[in-house]
Amino acid sequence: MVSDPDALIVGAGVAGLACARHLSQHGLTFVVLEAADGIGGRVRTDKTDGFLLDRGFQVLLSAYPEVRAQLDLRALDLHPFYPGALIWFGGRFHRVADPLRRPLAGLRTLFTPIGSLADKLRMVRLAYRLTAGRLEREIDASSSALNVLRALGFSDAMIDRFFRPFIGGVFLDREL
Repeated sequence: MVSDPDALIVGAGVAGLACARHLSQHGLTFVVLEAADGIGGRVRTDKTDGFLLDRGFQVLLSAYPEVRAQLDLRALDLHPFYPGALIWFGGRFHRVADPLRRPLAGLRTLFTPIGSLADKLRMVRLAYRLTAGRLEREIDASSSALNVLRALGFSDAMIDRFFRPFIGGVFLDREL
């Protein structure tokens, strides 16, 4: 360990590792401090009993200039996510698709048991409002996601079967 480093880097997530790389390229010494049992932060995969388990949720926006400067995107062999979700309910998976980006799959979503027909029509309306940037202007920033979903008219079944698992997976918090 370096006894008198030029810098201390707190956290060995993507930003901390990029910082370490940058300092190293400029001949500076540093120490990386990490509280977890490994590096990677939210962008981390553990190998357990032959399975690869991703921690947390991270979407890499490859259009960001800093992402392009720091990473070899070709070497990463990135693939886009399907615009939707698979929801486990009633003993099997059901695909809920983004109706704006996958219209035909969005129509098939109408026949899944994830929420009512009215909930699914509310989802289409919500997708349009989010895309147009209108929803942010219409809601109180201090409202919880749960209160907003209820104010938009979503049923408890839709909230529990779709929003809680989906948003809970993104933010690692099922409370909404």
